Amino acid sequence: MYTGNLKIDISETNRGKEQIIIDRKFKYNFSKLKKDNTKIYRCTEYKTLNKCKSFIILNDNKEVLNYDSSHNHPGNEINASKSLIKHKIKDEIKKSLIPSDIKSKRIYDKISQEIGYICPEYKTIKSQITRYKNKQLFPNVKTFDEVPNVSEYYKTIRGEYFMIFKNSNIIIFQSPFQAKLFMKNKHIFADGTFLIAPTNSYQVFITRTYATELNCFYTTSILLMTKKDKLCYKEVKDHNILNTYYKAISNLCFINIEYIPDIFNKIKNTCMRYKSTCSQFLNFLDYFEKTFLNIYNIKYWNYYNNIDHITNNASESYNSYLKKLFVKKPSFYKLIYTIQFEESKSYYDYHMRIKGIWRKKSRISERVYDINILVEYYKNMEAELKNIGCSKNDIIENWFNCLIRLNNEIINFNKTK
Repeated sequence: MYTGNLKIDISETNRGKEQIIIDRKFKYNFSKLKKDNTKIYRCTEYKTLNKCKSFIILNDNKEVLNYDSSHNHPGNEINASKSLIKHKIKDEIKKSLIPSDIKSKRIYDKISQEIGYICPEYKTIKSQITRYKNKQLFPNVKTFDEVPNVSEYYKTIRGEYFMIFKNSNIIIFQSPFQAKLFMKNKHIFADGTFLIAPTNSYQVFITRTYATELNCFYTTSILLMTKKDKLCYKEVKDHNILNTYYKAISNLCFINIEYIPDIFNKIKNTCMRYKSTCSQFLNFLDYFEKTFLNIYNIKYWNYYNNIDHITNNASESYNSYLKKLFVKKPSFYKLIYTIQFEESKSYYDYHMRIKGIWRKKSRISERVYDINILVEYYKNMEAELKNIGCSKNDIIENWFNCLIRLNNEIINFNKTK
């Protein structure tokens, strides 16, 4: 075995083949693999007019077995350093989950300080680095139909497939870990956002669950959708009464289940007076009645006796967090990589807290506390009205007033937070 003192750096050629750099002066390209798995590398000047005969033989551990240093040309520190720094930058790009977000110049600035004064200027390698980075970018998916049914990208960092459903209108991503949380916990929250929808989709719909034992929220699925029926935002935006009722519908989950159908009918009958200007809102009310009052049992979405958390807190805050991760609408595969990374973070967070290595989160929502106080007040009012013999309409009016106050509490909260 060679016993001399050599500084060996591992690099690669422009075609991606392994290259050895000796003393940051001489470059050697892979030449031959011997039967004993040792590798022979020849000086890069071997195939030039110089016909340099220098070679080096390494074993699997990159230990030098033999070295012929009989170069017939001077070493080129600038050229060797140029190859080395390109390799180091390419390696950082290759390891990145999102290659397009890599700042090559920042990596160059860091590595160039390690290499020292012989480092080449960034402009001499910029074009090659840019071409390499472009090759690492995700496939370009312009339409929903182009999204593949199977892809190497549809795996968690742990190697599990997490694209579980796809048709012409929707794609669902859910890892085995997220499916387990979805089945285990009874509190499921859902919200949609247009802001992070990839360029080939219309909306991202996210479900989250509340892990009671940890006082934490975790994402349980992410859906990509191509379209969504238009709702009534424009109609209710500038109409005070309709806007109030629109928000009141959102707060039905906090009041006594017994009076929800009656309060809903009160809202719908009032809105009928404005049917010439609120046809979309009336369609929304029909949809709400059919879906949440008739198809689904109200108890599945009502928190009258268990107001521990708020849907907006669980979903909208997470949507805002995701929005900050993207400067503009992401490509399809950039979103997939982000979903993959966020799933891994949740998996790690959950298991660290379950094992007791990390502490459970403390309750911090003042909003939940305030709403509990308000709803409790109207519970007592209901009891008092019953005691003095008031009619059912009086009790319905009591809970309707609760809805209006909840609207105000929520609006005030959003303005001050």
